[in-house]
Amino acid sequence: MINNNKKFLRKAFKEKRSKINLSQYQYLCKCIFNNLIQIKIWDKHFFHIYLSNDSKKEVSTNDIVNLLMKKNKIVVVPKICDDQLLHFEIDLNTEFAINDLGIREPIADVEFDKSLIEIIIVPLLVFDRKGHRVGYGGGFYDRFMSNAPKNVVKIGLSLFEPIDEISDINQNDIELNFVVTPSKTYSFN
Repeated sequence: MINNNKKFLRKAFKEKRSKINLSQYQYLCKCIFNNLIQIKIWDKHFFHIYLSNDSKKEVSTNDIVNLLMKKNKIVVVPKICDDQLLHFEIDLNTEFAINDLGIREPIADVEFDKSLIEIIIVPLLVFDRKGHRVGYGGGFYDRFMSNAPKNVVKIGLSLFEPIDEISDINQNDIELNFVVTPSKTYSFN
């Protein structure tokens, strides 16, 4: 039997992702972007989105952030503080610093009211056919999503298609509404 617990999957998919060459990675990210723009979310105003660590081949969010800015949406990004995500609005003039995990974070001190957020775009390594995800193991997004407004739309971006099942899902794991891959969009509503 295949080992499908989060620890095993996290290691396996980090390794799988690291083996993608740069041109393939850029192509896959462009396909994900093209599929994402087909989802009917663009009437919303408040978007929370992770800032991708492209050197680790996280699905790039740069084009998504640029599109949101062009559409005059409110773009909110995370900043890690202790074991929580804090949320800050960014614009074209925002300056960033790189945190200890290699993630860009805004240099800002006025926190955004997260109760206004309508769409959350979430990082992940792998997901299953029920809409569960394996992230990086810190639990930041699960804690954030569990306290988000009930009608918020949670969207994951994945370089890979789903696996059948993540074996060790628990009550703290928050299901996604959609996951966008290079080939299609999976809906879990």
